[in-house]
Amino acid sequence: MTLGFTAVVAGLVAFAFFGPSEGEDESADLKRGDCFENTGTEDAPTAEKRACTDDGADYRVLKVNKETGFSSFACDDVPGATGTLSQQSLEKDGDSFVVCFKDN
Repeated sequence: MTLGFTAVVAGLVAFAFFGPSEGEDESADLKRGDCFENTGTEDAPTAEKRACTDDGADYRVLKVNKETGFSSFACDDVPGATGTLSQQSLEKDGDSFVVCFKDN
């Protein structure tokens, strides 16, 4: 019985360590038309992709701007945009982008 209990506990620990991670930021993978939920905070957002019909899908992506890199004005010309998610890379060829979105 102890061996069976130990195997179950080891399995749960392995699943917790190697299993699916919740709260992983997917903002770099968002594309126009995708929907997402902010599972973080307003100050530290964490985008989690959702089906647009999902009750948790709070926002819909209108535009992803990777060409101009990080700019606070990247969504000024996007009709209907109510917010932005952005990431600025400190590396020369890093992954900088701005996601323009609206309420879903």
